[in-house]
Amino acid sequence: MDTLTKTLTFETRLNLIHEQDAALCHYAELWNQVKFRWFANLQKPKAQQLSRTQFMHEMGMPFSYRVFQGVRQSIKGLIQSYQTNRNNRLVTLDVKIKQLEKTLNKLKKRCDHVAEKGCPQQAKQLRNTLRQKEVKLHRWQQKQAALVAEKQANKTPICFGGRKLLKERQALETGSAIEGWKQRWHEARHREFLLVGSHDESWGCQNAQLSPSEQDDAYQLKLLVPHQLRATFGTTINIDCLKFKHGKAAIAQAVWQNQVKKLDKSIKGQPLSFRFKRDKKGWRLLVSVEVAGPTAQAEWIDADQGVIGVDVNPDHLAVVELDRNGNPLQHRTFDLPLHYKNDAQRAAIIGDAVRDLMDFAAQQGKAVVIEKLDFQQKKRQYQKQDHPQYARMLNAFAYGKIKDLIETQSIKRGIRLYHVNPAYTSLLGRMKYRDRHGFSDHHAAALVIGRRHYGFKEKPPKQLIGINAKGTVKTEHPPVRMALGDYQYYNKLQRWYQPLEKSLDFLSGWRHFRRVNRVSYSVEARLDGRPGMSPDLIQESVTLLSAHPAL
Repeated sequence: MDTLTKTLTFETRLNLIHEQDAALCHYAELWNQVKFRWFANLQKPKAQQLSRTQFMHEMGMPFSYRVFQGVRQSIKGLIQSYQTNRNNRLVTLDVKIKQLEKTLNKLKKRCDHVAEKGCPQQAKQLRNTLRQKEVKLHRWQQKQAALVAEKQANKTPICFGGRKLLKERQALETGSAIEGWKQRWHEARHREFLLVGSHDESWGCQNAQLSPSEQDDAYQLKLLVPHQLRATFGTTINIDCLKFKHGKAAIAQAVWQNQVKKLDKSIKGQPLSFRFKRDKKGWRLLVSVEVAGPTAQAEWIDADQGVIGVDVNPDHLAVVELDRNGNPLQHRTFDLPLHYKNDAQRAAIIGDAVRDLMDFAAQQGKAVVIEKLDFQQKKRQYQKQDHPQYARMLNAFAYGKIKDLIETQSIKRGIRLYHVNPAYTSLLGRMKYRDRHGFSDHHAAALVIGRRHYGFKEKPPKQLIGINAKGTVKTEHPPVRMALGDYQYYNKLQRWYQPLEKSLDFLSGWRHFRRVNRVSYSVEARLDGRPGMSPDLIQESVTLLSAHPAL
């Protein structure tokens, strides 16, 4: 198996003199001018777009080809990011519109019913609520239509500098305020530039060469100045005493590999990409480097002895350890209290939870299995929960960040990470494993995820026994598979199971299902200790269950 790699970015603050700061500002201004012109060129019809060579000649060849590659990659990333966000907004709007349409239908029926009963005040309140929701629905439909038209026209309306700052210009009237705004607008549009490296270039990047410094754990950067700025700032800019707080081992490995490549041409170099960004405190340098896992197959923690199944949820990670035969050994929960937290706090909380998860996997010596999902698919699973508290929790859900950190940590620690099809894991977990092992819905889903890696077939039990809120014992039989495929059968099974699960709520909100031919616990032990149950109700349920013929 090939060695897995992951591109990581590490940051440091630059301590510059006035001349170096001015040189970087002029470099960023020139680089962004080319960036804006290239983006405008890509917005034209295909027949009217200029090629790279034609474009560079029209601009007067301000850069070399390698510097222009940074411009192209930056624009490509912006366009892809905007298109992905637009698709996510369309999916979210579609779900919200369908839910609001159902709510409107219910409100209309309720309004008619109240009007027939002769309650004018209540009917007036309902009509006001109905009117507000209709306005909201119309606004969402307009947004959806605008996004669909924009997507069909293949437009990418990106505002360099930010729409918020652009709108501030409309409220300014005095000359001094306008001049101050122009300065802020110029800084917002010319505050960064990107230099892309390659493994066959000197020191991993011919335009920005990172090499060891005389000080311990420090580096020096040699930045090549574009031709148009050399008359003012010289050929190169030398920045010394660069120290990185994080990623020291990865950067040291990349620099050492590029240094050895200068002596031995057969060794492949390590590409380094540099992004310079300016903020209120000054310039920051972000170095992107490829981090690889262990080179030898024997050094990886694989799935030979079992796996760790992980179900990612908005507020926690549900984790179940399995042996090689798919049997659960233990389960853990790693909390993710992301609500009411800013971006930095959420990143720290997610990082701590993923670190604890990978520590657990390394301690047990087992690989990790997660769902093969994107953010919108995972988010749609939870959008059906129509509750304000759940909506706030879902708004802070960072599934993409969690998944990315798990992938990064697995490569750095040499723990194999596997992805499985997430279809119907929650349904099968609730039906088969939740009550048998005393798991929650999410831990039961994590168990199915881990078993799916080994290819175990999950068949629903032949018979289910449930108890409704009144204590009545019922026996239900799942639909027969017959000639249906997996997707059709599980879809049919889900439509059968969901209303049944709602009608057979077990006593104080606890649902109770179990297989008849695998009773691993007594009825008294199962019922004992549930919160909110009176001894009389427990005894009554024990009597009903004991008298049931299937038991």
